[in-house]
Order: sequence, then structure tokens, then C-alpha cells
Amino acid sequence: MIPQWLLYSIMTCISACVVFAFIASWLLLSPRRVSYEKTFKIGIQRGEIDERTFNSIKKEELFIPSYYGYKLHGMFFPVENGKKVVIIAHGITWSLFGSFKYVKMFQKRGFHVLLCDHRYHGLSGGKYTSYGFYEKDDLKAWIDYLEKRFGGNTFIGLLGESLGAASALELSKRDRRVKFCIADCSFSDFQSLLRIRLKMDFKLGIYPLIDFVNFIVKLKHGWSFPDISPIKGLEKTKTPILFIHGKEDTFIPLDMTLEMFRRKAGTKKLYLVPKAGHAEAFNTDPAGYEKKVIEFIQMIDQFVSSEKMKSY
Repeated sequence: MIPQWLLYSIMTCISACVVFAFIASWLLLSPRRVSYEKTFKIGIQRGEIDERTFNSIKKEELFIPSYYGYKLHGMFFPVENGKKVVIIAHGITWSLFGSFKYVKMFQKRGFHVLLCDHRYHGLSGGKYTSYGFYEKDDLKAWIDYLEKRFGGNTFIGLLGESLGAASALELSKRDRRVKFCIADCSFSDFQSLLRIRLKMDFKLGIYPLIDFVNFIVKLKHGWSFPDISPIKGLEKTKTPILFIHGKEDTFIPLDMTLEMFRRKAGTKKLYLVPKAGHAEAFNTDPAGYEKKVIEFIQMIDQFVSSEKMKSY
């Protein structure tokens, strides 16, 4: 017979673990976001946004429905007679204003540019972030919108930072309408990243805690951490991918991008930026960044042309 004190201790421990798991899952899926207005102001302070240019440039604010009942917010920057579109997805806790720095680079090359707020961010709906699980479907909703607006032969590419990059990679594996993907500082596997952050941020190696939190997320929301793994199936992905990572990134390990680059077969490029921290590659070397992106796009044009020739 189990002593009453031992049984009480076991029940207390289990209860504490359950409470911890619920709190941890809530904190993980509901991180403190920077407000939409504040991201704009910080963008100006950092030099990423020239306020006069932003106010004068032609743009269109968009709201479309997601597949899950909430609204998605975006900002569309058109060009004259454009036949190509690039969708740009921002990182965790931020908003689409973090992507404005890329607009000019693509517009100069004849691209319409669509900046989009992820679910739970900016002016988009959604009660929590899913680190790419639902975000990839939200990007698909934007592609569906663009196809209806410009036609089925629209040339569409993706550029994402961090969370946006992981979401872009996940969609690129599934949707052949994505003609190219630029993945800037993406994680390769969400559960692996959580284990790294647990060890680095809290000096803990108790990985079953992640499994317990994962169980709660699966129970409450129907998806799990292993479902978010950009590296899975990457060797079968035909979409051309440019992998970018800052060499001084202390949040998402550089090795994750290197591992994905090695795994990816077919058309791919790698650009590593010295002295750049997390999601700081463009700000650290804007000229070099633009050069690598343009070289990649030119390579894609050649790739698409060769594919068309094969179809004849």
C-alpha cells in the first residue's frame, strides 16, 4: 500500500507539472507583441523606413479572409505593368513594417510587393501564433488572392525572416505556384529550436518538459511541435531556395540553415552575412544583400525559361 504522504506528493507533483505546462504553452503561443504603431516608429528610428517615402509611395491596404475565420492584413505596393509579385513575411512579435526595407529592391526589378501581417500580429486576427503551422496556410490564402487578382500565370515568390522564413519554406514544399523562396534566418525544426533555447536561456536540459508542453498544445489546438519542421522533405522540394543567415545570430543557430542548405536538392544558393545578428542581414550589408538576391532572381528567370522550353 502506497503511503498517504507519498501519494499526496505524487499528486502535487503531477498537478504542478500540468499547471506549468498550461502556463508554458500560453506564454509560448502568446508572446508579447510589439504594437503595430510602435513597429512603424521603430522602423523610422532604425532607418528602415523613410517616413516621407512611405507616405508618398503608392500603396493599397488589404484585408482578406483566412481559412480559419480571422482576417489577414496586408499592404500592397504596385508597379506599372508588373507581372511578378513577391510576398514578404516578417518575424515573431513584429509587423509588416519590418519588411518595408525590401520594397524598393524588388520594385526596381518589376515586382509588385505584398507585405503581410502574420496571424496574431499587426492588424491580422488570430488568437495565438503557431510558429508556421497555420501561417503557411495564411500565405497560401494570399497567393490565392493574388491569382484571382492577376491571373493564374502570376509569377510569385516569397521572402521571409525568421518565423516568416519558416512559414515560407513550409509553403514552398507544398505549393508549386511558389516560383522561388528566400529564407532569411529560418529555424530548421521547431522542437529542436525549443530544446536549444531551453538550454541557452534557462540552463535546462529537461527535454521531457517540452514533450509535456507539446502534449498540452496538441490537446488544446490540434497540432504539435513536430508538425513544424521546414527541413522535413526539403530534399524533395523543387522550389529554388536562397538561404540567408547572419554569422553572429545567437537566437537561431547558423547550423540550422547550413543543415537545410545541405539537405535541399536542386536549385539553391547560400548567403552568409558576417557580423549580422538575428534578422539583421539586410541592415548589416544592404548592398551585398541586394546583390545576392538579384543574382538569385536572375538565376530563377533562367530556371523558369529552361522549364518552359522542356514543356514544348
